[in-house]
Amino acid sequence: MQSPARSQSEQDELARQAVGENSLFVKAVTELANTCEVVASEDIYASGGMKLVSRGTRLSGQFYDRLIAHKLLKPIELSLNVSDALDAVQLVALMRDEAVRVPSLTPLFEQPELIEQLGKHFSQLTIPAPLTLRLAVMQSDRPMLFQHALISSVVATALGIRGKLAQEELQALSLASLFHDVGELCIEPAFLEPGHQMSAEERRHLYVHPITGFLMLRDFSELPKGTANAVLQHHERIDGSGYPYRLSGVAVTKVSRFLAVAEVAASLIEKHGADKRIGMKFRMNKKKYDADVVTLISRLFGNFDLPSSVKLDEVYLMTRLTQLGKLFETWATLRKTVSNADLERLSFLVDRVSALHMLVIEPGFDQCRIEDILSMAGEADPEICMELTTLLDELNWQFKALLNGVERDQSLWGERLPVTTRKGIDDWLEQVRQFVGG
Repeated sequence: MQSPARSQSEQDELARQAVGENSLFVKAVTELANTCEVVASEDIYASGGMKLVSRGTRLSGQFYDRLIAHKLLKPIELSLNVSDALDAVQLVALMRDEAVRVPSLTPLFEQPELIEQLGKHFSQLTIPAPLTLRLAVMQSDRPMLFQHALISSVVATALGIRGKLAQEELQALSLASLFHDVGELCIEPAFLEPGHQMSAEERRHLYVHPITGFLMLRDFSELPKGTANAVLQHHERIDGSGYPYRLSGVAVTKVSRFLAVAEVAASLIEKHGADKRIGMKFRMNKKKYDADVVTLISRLFGNFDLPSSVKLDEVYLMTRLTQLGKLFETWATLRKTVSNADLERLSFLVDRVSALHMLVIEPGFDQCRIEDILSMAGEADPEICMELTTLLDELNWQFKALLNGVERDQSLWGERLPVTTRKGIDDWLEQVRQFVGG
């Protein structure tokens, strides 16, 4: 298997290349300049010394070819100003707009004390001009990403206030949540489209977006301490199962732990609303997240019930649970045929499947007896069905992550494995692909 050090080095280099190449951002900036005023705040030079744009020049789309033909002396956002740049007051107004679009946020904005604290807090934030340009590009070119950033920042800041974070920690959390996915501006938008099946190479770029975002933020001394590091760690998990570096325990900072919970909750709110799926999600993954922060998020969104308008497909549930049962049954049979030495070589896969097994056991589904789960689904209780649907969604995501992990480390299936073992593993992985594609 690849050594962690080598893997980390390769990820860091890929992130540096993404930030340095920057063609997607240059394109987005020049397109933004067609709809609002973007002006060169200083002369823009190629790395070889050629002046490409003079100070005071208003950009437009026609500058793209000139800028992209050269490696720039410095990142372009350091040399531009955008008119009507977003400030803290505008951000709070946009967050209120999101509360209208995403009704689950409304109760937060109906708490006068919390809103007063949010407004006061955001009014004290300073966003460096180059980062306001990043936000403007995100808002114009990646509106869904921008909306996710806003919702994440609302949830994260509310969590931080409820958790009584120190002022600098709270400021770092608010800004890190706003910029946590800024590294995705270096990823081709088509790769992130719903339904697009990422190749292994495309997925590599997705996995390094926290590093890319960290590189974009780390040199701004005016940002609160810990902001860039929280962006870097927002997909890390305290049990070591996250990415990009698989950090664990105290290596994951306090601000990062708040951001991890807020970002996951924001994604669920956008997709489902603030119903009991939030509690179920964290209950199934209690080893991954900070328990104190999970308690806070449960208090913020714990009083929401399953909307009466939600229709649950019982036939779908029964079918998927049957598939799940066969998947675990096949794995148990396969594992009995593999030698201890080969199980050690397959430790990544063995550990991940065991963890998935525990995902079913720990929420209380009777020691993973699928027939019992099926009988629960058959009761047609809306809350039980909702929990089972959430369980299946989580398992689907986790099995996809397992397949991606296998792709990232092809040496796992080295020549040291017997042919029959490799075939058995490959056949089981194909069964997994059918499950996640169902």
